Amino acid sequence: MSHIFYSELCLIGGDVSRNVDRLVDAGADGVELMIDGAGWNGVYDRPADYARVLAGKGVEYSVHVPVWDANLTSENPRIREATAATYRFSIEFAATIGARHVVLHPGCVSDPRFSRHAAMERARDAVAALVAFNEAYGRSLLVENIGSRDSCIFTESQFAAFLDGFPPEVGYVVDVGHANVCGWRLESLLPALGARLRAMHLHDNDGGSDAHAPLGRGTVDWPAVMAAAARGGADPALVLEYDIGTDLRRLAEGKAFLSGITSTQGGEDDEDN
Repeated sequence: MSHIFYSELCLIGGDVSRNVDRLVDAGADGVELMIDGAGWNGVYDRPADYARVLAGKGVEYSVHVPVWDANLTSENPRIREATAATYRFSIEFAATIGARHVVLHPGCVSDPRFSRHAAMERARDAVAALVAFNEAYGRSLLVENIGSRDSCIFTESQFAAFLDGFPPEVGYVVDVGHANVCGWRLESLLPALGARLRAMHLHDNDGGSDAHAPLGRGTVDWPAVMAAAARGGADPALVLEYDIGTDLRRLAEGKAFLSGITSTQGGEDDEDN
């Protein structure tokens, strides 16, 4: 099984150094830093200070771009520009700390009456610009599926085709909870992404609201999801992305839950052979 990363989302607002220590103490093999909330307020003025503290911990990191109030495909061009600037900073910072990948949100429609086609074209142009910017930094850039049925800019097939024509260092992070809310068929989507599937955000919900609940607390069929991911031949990083304020004990339980699924499936594969 891949190393299990814990997202900083559940501790957002706290001191970043302390957040990392708490996640590692809770069993994280790596930490996905979410550059959002009060704990990150000083990073734009003092990135070297943050990088020095984080690098000194010997932890494997990934980086998630800012989420709140950011929209790469906003109807407002000034918001698009500001969002892209924070994404460029995230790439620079990820390179400084040697993060394995950077999660990019392609944006969403703030009102279902806005054009999804126009939003998707803006997102494609913005991601292309970030790919060009990243040539100096060499990070793995991963595009995530975000939003609900009303706000997601992609259909399932459009998401699978979004990276056509992009270089191989650009991949996907599939957010299982978001896909569940949107009604996507992960059993077919995940294998179709092949080697572009580089990471998965794992959390549960009831199919209606994006609860970011612990695994097993919703309607996601986790054995089927993990089997589908394996069929594509990729070895994605697995990131437990639980909601703000979640008890950290739930993360350790989620890690054990995943280990049980993958060990069972590995045994079934051995029997088939």
